[in-house]
Amino acid sequence: MSSAELDRRAAALEATGEYKVLRRLSPMRQYHPPDGTPILTALAVDVETTGFDALRDAIIQFGGMPFEYAPQSGRIYAVGEPVIFFEDPGRPIPAEITALTGITDADVCGQRIDDQAVGALLASASLVIAHNASFDRPFLERRLPACRDKSWACSIEDVPWKQLAGYSSRSLEFLLYKHGGVFYDAHTADSDCRALIHALATPLPGGELPLRLLLAASTQRMAHFWAVGAPYEAKELLKGRRYRWNNGEDGRPKAWHKELGEGECETEQEWLAKNVYGGKQGAWKIEWLDARNRFRERRG
Repeated sequence: MSSAELDRRAAALEATGEYKVLRRLSPMRQYHPPDGTPILTALAVDVETTGFDALRDAIIQFGGMPFEYAPQSGRIYAVGEPVIFFEDPGRPIPAEITALTGITDADVCGQRIDDQAVGALLASASLVIAHNASFDRPFLERRLPACRDKSWACSIEDVPWKQLAGYSSRSLEFLLYKHGGVFYDAHTADSDCRALIHALATPLPGGELPLRLLLAASTQRMAHFWAVGAPYEAKELLKGRRYRWNNGEDGRPKAWHKELGEGECETEQEWLAKNVYGGKQGAWKIEWLDARNRFRERRG
């Protein structure tokens, strides 16, 4: 059956209001043609790993995909070819990771990431973007030191998907379905990079480009609040204000914590003093973050 006929049938189904038809995400080489606008290069990255702990687990696949963008508008132009490498972790891949990613011991046997090739990608990029940079950046910094000096942004944390579009999940698969009307084969590094770029290039319902919002967020200085020594009875108040618990095993404080924009700090400090610390000022700790050090693993 021809693609035109398939499109006709899909349109007919959707016109009934009873169906929503998803289309497979096709590789895009360009989202907007050159128009003389000054552009920079960003690098979308994704890693597949043997587990979730960057200290104990290892990368088994790296994916990087460069793309051109306008820093003022967030418009995406040309998209480069994906650069994909497998890497042998020196241990069997857990069965649950193979089930999730499709990557087997045979795929990675004797394979290694080309440090020089990845270094060249990084050298040309003004910004590295990951969908959950708090996961990807620690793994990549441990394996590829060239990642340490780059500015990073996160397409989960730096785009207000829920606030502006009401999306109930920020997973990449869900965003591609809900935001882009497409599906893709998730959990391989190349397909996840391609999906990430597509999500950032697709306007939100109000017309805003997600990449523009991400770029704006990535230039802000952030305050990481640590409610050290907060009384146990303040637990529910802190949870209700979207603080998360850190158990201290990563070398950071054993405390409730969250990140806020610099402009929100005064209000947050007033709230902490009044509601958590009995009027006492400065009992909490603030760690200042920017694109250079956000999402890093901080142990000890």
